[in-house]
Amino acid sequence: MLGVAALMAGIGLCPGAQAACMVVGDSVGVGIGMALRGVCTTSAKVGISSSAVAERVRAGSHWTIASLGSNDFPRGIRPAQRVQSEARVRGALATVSAKAGEHLILVLPANGARGLVQSWAASNGVRTVSFAAGPDDIHPRSYAALAHDIRRSIGE
Repeated sequence: MLGVAALMAGIGLCPGAQAACMVVGDSVGVGIGMALRGVCTTSAKVGISSSAVAERVRAGSHWTIASLGSNDFPRGIRPAQRVQSEARVRGALATVSAKAGEHLILVLPANGARGLVQSWAASNGVRTVSFAAGPDDIHPRSYAALAHDIRRSIGE
């Protein structure tokens, strides 16, 4: 229990206080939310699109950790589909950023959306965290390591 209290104090959250962060996203977001349980609130769902992730973001003074893009770029995507997916992801990124403001951290996807999300974040001054992918090349090898990187980014 002491470890959770120390973790919460490390991002400015005291036991019983409102969450200092919110995780929104796809299946990667589900895993991050589990790793940050008790610290962040979570609104994530396996298989959802970037547009659906953007709808889950709530404005506020908390940090928003958003995981999106993975489901918009399935393996074997055709060029015409890729153009449409890129437009959807850019739109979702703009919406997420507008709602979250300067307290936004984007989790870079491990698949085909990575370059797009990384480029958009760099162009818009948004913080990112990345992870080493596990055997499926989509999900993190270690959610604990990713949660640690997120906590460190929030604490800066």
